[in-house]
Amino acid sequence: MNLIGPKSIASKLHLAVKVLFFLATAGVLFLAIAPIAPPSSWRYLSFVVQSGPLEFSFDMLRGTEARWWIWGMELVSRTCHAVVLYLIMRILDPVGVGEPFHPKTPNRLRMIGCAVVIGSLLRTVFCAALLNMGTVTQSGARFSWAIDFDAIFMGILLVVLAEVFRRGYALKTESELTV
Repeated sequence: MNLIGPKSIASKLHLAVKVLFFLATAGVLFLAIAPIAPPSSWRYLSFVVQSGPLEFSFDMLRGTEARWWIWGMELVSRTCHAVVLYLIMRILDPVGVGEPFHPKTPNRLRMIGCAVVIGSLLRTVFCAALLNMGTVTQSGARFSWAIDFDAIFMGILLVVLAEVFRRGYALKTESELTV
């Protein structure tokens, strides 16, 4: 089976990423709409955050200001995830057709790298704000203030990879003009 082109692994991966993108978008929309849901429907919903430096669980959006900070943090984080999935889907569009060096691929990789770094830094800022507020005293809550250097490293690596793709596209264009 081919890696690039029609009916290839890249085209099947594109379909899988498209499904994940639509699921992530639905999750972001649900999370964004949750605060305007009638309070009577909240008693059956719970909210669990288990990523990065934060692990917390509570009933949906009832109570303290800290919960709103956590809700905002998760909304921003999940929106960054949906943006990354969208950009990956856009990168895989031309790869599935057989054109791995597309002129827009470097910009999309750069945007993915920036989204990863920004999402990581925003999560750190949210966690630092929660610790500074000192309002989180519920049982089961574990907070630690830590910068996610892995995500920042991955973001920087993606920006470097974008430059590699930019030069690859320039070489491809140059070789087409030469021949």
